[in-house]
Amino acid sequence: MSHVVMQAAEFSTAAAAEQAAAELRRLVADYVTYEKTADAPWSEGAVPAPLVEFGRRHGVPWPGDATSRFLLKGLFGDEANVLSVDRLVFFWGGGFDLGGAWLRAVLLRGLGAVHCTDLPQLVVRVDDPQARAAASGEFLVEEDFEEQFTMTSDDAVLDGALFIITFERDGDRVHLTFDDSGVQEWAFVAMLPQLSGDDPALRAPARGLHGTGNHGV
Repeated sequence: MSHVVMQAAEFSTAAAAEQAAAELRRLVADYVTYEKTADAPWSEGAVPAPLVEFGRRHGVPWPGDATSRFLLKGLFGDEANVLSVDRLVFFWGGGFDLGGAWLRAVLLRGLGAVHCTDLPQLVVRVDDPQARAAASGEFLVEEDFEEQFTMTSDDAVLDGALFIITFERDGDRVHLTFDDSGVQEWAFVAMLPQLSGDDPALRAPARGLHGTGNHGV
């Protein structure tokens, strides 16, 4: 199973998040059409028209170099996914690149996100972090992801994680961490719909590598 590339954005309201998700779904539809109709849709020198138009609609000129490319494994219609969860929007697929900082620039400037990142760390405030984390672990095991996550209260292990979900209340924290080995990224993807109604938020990472993804450019 291929590596997951992801963009995540937090908005001030659920309505704003759903509007942004609708724009991303439109981009996906336009990109699917482009792949079907362009003479050389995967040409290294091509700037895909849907990206140029998406940037134009939101006042961000789309560059023509590798920093802005979409590079998924397989067809866009098979690989690209958009999901809104309360005030968050996730856009992902199996592959290598998904618009980079330029897509985050559109999400920030044009669609009104308050935070963006390509390495999401989520915080979910719940009444009982231990119980909620345990229930999430049971769900992942039932979905055949038994060895594809780590559950811990130790903040020190977070530096080795790719994606993180933290359940917390009044200083009590339990983390579900997912790295880039095996299918751990897809276990994180499986957890996202389970957070609906919990109002998850993006936490700005403190560490250097992940911190580079939490802004628009």
